[in-house]
Amino acid sequence: MTSVVDFDCAVISQEMVLPDVIKIVFHSPEIASSAKPGQFVQVEPSKGLFPVTRRPVTINRLTDDGFELLFDVVGRGTELMSQKQPGDKVRILGPLGNGWDLTKGKKWLLIGGGLGAAGFQFLKDSISDSVLLIGASSKDRVVSLENSIVVTEDGSVGSKGLVTALITEENLANADSIAVCGPVVMMEAVWNAVPEKHRHKLQISTESRMGCGWAVCDGCSIPMSDGGYKKCCKEGPVFPGIEIDWKRWKEAGL
Repeated sequence: MTSVVDFDCAVISQEMVLPDVIKIVFHSPEIASSAKPGQFVQVEPSKGLFPVTRRPVTINRLTDDGFELLFDVVGRGTELMSQKQPGDKVRILGPLGNGWDLTKGKKWLLIGGGLGAAGFQFLKDSISDSVLLIGASSKDRVVSLENSIVVTEDGSVGSKGLVTALITEENLANADSIAVCGPVVMMEAVWNAVPEKHRHKLQISTESRMGCGWAVCDGCSIPMSDGGYKKCCKEGPVFPGIEIDWKRWKEAGL
């Protein structure tokens, strides 16, 4: 993992791309030059005597001299982040964590749930052969990515149903690696839908409540199948699916 370093990153652009979903592009050659697909940054929403706790956001893609973040406005921290304007300087820690293992073959199957697909653009840009399946509740939750097959629960875009309905033996067999990101309940459903003979291919991008982002606060532990825990921020966020204790993780509500 790269060293933990803070940067003052200038906002290049900011826009709402979906209802309450914000895209911000930052200028930061330092982060762009060292970031890898699946890594994240810790964004400082506010400064002052009582700053709001930093928020972890996956890097959605790289630009020529920086990077792009895509996030949901769900609380005070992300609300403050959504108010940043071009020219504003934001303190950002990163890149952090371990991302997708790109050595696991050339053909990828990407399965995203809602805003879990944020970050897949960076992965798609880094590999040569991929099939992308996206599931969401409605069109207002669909991250736009080229050549993706989309399913929505209300049928407002793509076919109607769940993303697991798009998983076939053919696309599983053709994939060397399978990347999965989304809500825990969605990722568990994908895990259960994949036959055991293909499960070794699954890489899971986990999410958990983070305070620090570099394994100091111990607040983002993910239960492992060996009975122990690994920290989402440092040893993850991407783990082999076979390492995760899905039952304990779901029950913990992390």
